[in-house]
Amino acid sequence: MSLRNIQIFKSLFLFAIAISFVGCGYQPLHGKRKTVQDISIQKELSSVWVETIEDREGQMLHNELLTLFNTKGQPRAPKYKLKVTYNESSSNLGIGKDDFATRANLVANANFTLSGTSGISATSQSVVSYNILTSPTGTEFAKRDARNRAIKNIAKDIYRRVTVHLLSVKEQANGVKK
Repeated sequence: MSLRNIQIFKSLFLFAIAISFVGCGYQPLHGKRKTVQDISIQKELSSVWVETIEDREGQMLHNELLTLFNTKGQPRAPKYKLKVTYNESSSNLGIGKDDFATRANLVANANFTLSGTSGISATSQSVVSYNILTSPTGTEFAKRDARNRAIKNIAKDIYRRVTVHLLSVKEQANGVKK
């Protein structure tokens, strides 16, 4: 066989493998796919009214939740209401030779309640670390970054839990067994 024939054979072989994946129902693990269930759960999630949360950190969490739940703005006729309370605490760790802390943990907690045709109450927690620097300004920026990461983690966790809950309620209503 010539080099050109080998290249043609390899190309046809790879093409045949690629075509075989199309017919077998293969779907990428991390890809987005549109199914009837995905579209209907998106409609359910977009009908969640996220109530305002106190303080600046609460406002940041509220904005993250709005981004996840209500991509087109707050619903006009909400089916569900999501009430969230947020609090955080900080604890020093990583004591250096000079008896000063060099690292700290920021512990953020959010209690949330989804009310409507079916409700859920739970707590979400995120623990993130940040460095305590010699510069107070640098430490404050590190703490702000840690706070942003914690709030995003909590928002994603609340969104995931509400989604799973609404999916299970929907499956029970349709009589689908797991």
